[in-house]
Amino acid sequence: MASVRSIIANNNATFYNYRTGGRIRVWPRILLFIALSPPLAFLLTDKLTDFINSINTVASILLGFGFSVLFYIASSREDHSSPTSSLEQKNRARRVNALSKELFHNVSYFVMTASAGLAFAMVVIAPEAQGEWFTKHALPLLAKITSSASDCLWWASLCVRSVFFFLMIEAGYTFGRIVGRVNFLFEEKLAGGNVNDA
Repeated sequence: MASVRSIIANNNATFYNYRTGGRIRVWPRILLFIALSPPLAFLLTDKLTDFINSINTVASILLGFGFSVLFYIASSREDHSSPTSSLEQKNRARRVNALSKELFHNVSYFVMTASAGLAFAMVVIAPEAQGEWFTKHALPLLAKITSSASDCLWWASLCVRSVFFFLMIEAGYTFGRIVGRVNFLFEEKLAGGNVNDA
């Protein structure tokens, strides 16, 4: 079974220039998303539950799509070139097969990221959904431990919301990249004709 670390590593390995093979760094994007998440978490607090419910609906639909694509890629067979194919057709078939495997890693990463985002969404909306329980039980208990309980809860809430927004931005970016790579894969297949018939 694949670990979270291997899913991330396999996804990161797909960031390269397809024509030259040169690596593309992922850390600038990650740092940008990390920097954007706290301001979004701070600013988007009004009617947050309705906003998160909308995001959850979209993420759930895309997750269903992601699982469908995962099963399709896992069950599809590789393109093969015939022994009489030209060197260009054989190279194209090899590149298309490699791209299909990479798409599997991209979709796996998207499913993991979007699922984690949905889990954090439940944590974000829990205080509002269980507001009475928090005010009657959690806050008095925390107030006994520390006098700045409300400040601690505010910072904890901001951190959780920041993680949620980071995961949603990353999942959105990954989904957009998957769509672009699928289009590129089909263009490659169409440009070379049906490799199996060659």
